[in-house]
Parts: sequence; structure tokens; C-alpha cells
Amino acid sequence: MSFSVSNRMHIDRHNSVHLGRHNGSHELHQTIHSDIPFFGEDIGPISFKDWMWDTEKLVQPMFSKYSHIDILRHVTSRFVGRAFDWWQERQYLAKKGRISCINTFYELKTCMWKHFIPPSFRITEAQQVRIEEFIDIGDAFIQNIDKFSRLEKDFKHNLDLLLNEQRKRERYKREHAKHQKLREFEKKREKEVFEKLCAKREQEEKEINKKKKREEEEKAKEESLRKAKEENDRKELEEREKIKHESNLAKQSQVVELKCISKE
Repeated sequence: MSFSVSNRMHIDRHNSVHLGRHNGSHELHQTIHSDIPFFGEDIGPISFKDWMWDTEKLVQPMFSKYSHIDILRHVTSRFVGRAFDWWQERQYLAKKGRISCINTFYELKTCMWKHFIPPSFRITEAQQVRIEEFIDIGDAFIQNIDKFSRLEKDFKHNLDLLLNEQRKRERYKREHAKHQKLREFEKKREKEVFEKLCAKREQEEKEINKKKKREEEEKAKEESLRKAKEENDRKELEEREKIKHESNLAKQSQVVELKCISKE
């Protein structure tokens, strides 16, 4: 339990003055101050119960050796912080006669229990009786605790096996779903790649067909031009041959005429 150095010095100084008048209880002072922790920084119900449990267990053997007022004085010397302020205020009110004085440790316990434990944490007499009944039932239960322990261990073991199997199935389902998604993604990607490849091949085939068509059209055009040229060349040749033939015929006719004239 932590508190400031100045607060600790104040409490120690208060305790020294408070205990200085009781030199005969030095052993009691040493025992309480070495074993009982300070109380007051954390005044929650659970902290108070723990502190009161430890304190009561420690001071019970001292009632046969020391007076109640000495034990009470030494126990309250362990108050710090808000517990110290509460005790000082209560002592002041008791001195004024407004409330009753506390003279024993158990009176202090009852008063602190009412002050530091809220009603929701308190146990009524009926609840205490019920708890004792449960304790009696618990004694019978403890007699068979080994059997129940084995059953509990078996249950925990079987539960662990079941949970492990369930975790394995869930992990398998997650991995299967993950692989399924991965396969679907790969199939989708392969389909997209295949469709792109098909589209590319189709486009290439179209380009090839267009090229072939253009080449065929160019060849047909060239063939047509070649045939037209050949036809023109043939006609020109025939025309020249005809003209040549006619020229030869004309020459022969002139030669015959000249021969006839010469004979006359």
C-alpha cells in the first residue's frame, strides 16, 4: 500500500507520541508494527476485508497477554490517509459526547464494518444461516471431492478434446473457404486471360483475313491489268501485222503493175 513520504512521517510522528506513554507494551508495538500493514489509502470493501481479516488473525492471540485498550491503541496507529482522518473525527465526536466511545478491538471492527462496508456487501443473519447450511452441504461434498475432482478433470479433458476438435473443424472450414476463394479467383483470372487471348487471336485472324483479302484484291487487280495489257499488246500486234500484210500486198500489186507496164 503506497502513500507519500510526508504522510508516512506524519503518521510515524503521531504513532511515536501516541505510543510513547505505553512503554510496557513495547513487544505489542513491535509485533503490530512489523506484521499489520497500514490501512487508509485504499478503503474499498475488499481492501478493508483483507486488512481486517489479517489484523484480527494477528491480534486474537494477544488478548490473553495485553489489555483491549492497548491492542486498540496499537491497531489504530496503523491508520493512514482517509482511515486516519475518519478515526480522528470519530475520536473528536466521542470526546464531545455526540457518539459512543470505542474501547475494544471488536467494537472498532463493528464500527469500521458499518462505515467502510456498503449495505450491498453486508451479510444478514438469514444469509449467514444460509451460508452455514451451504457449508454443511459442502462438508458432505468434500467427502467425495476426489470423485468430483476426477469427474471434473475428465469433463475438462473431454471438453478440451471437443473444443480442439471444434477448433480444428473451424480452422479446416476457414482454410477450405480460403482455398475455395483462391481457386475461384484463379479460375476467374484464367477465364479472363483465356477470353483476352481468344479476343486477341480473333482480332489477329481478322487482321490476317483482311490482309489476305487485300492481297487477293491486289493480285486480281494486277492480273486484270496484266490481261488488259496483253490484250492491248495482242491487238496492237495484230494491227501491225495487218498493216504490214496490207503493205506487202500493196507492194506486190505495184510490182505486178510495173511488170505489166514494162511488157507493154
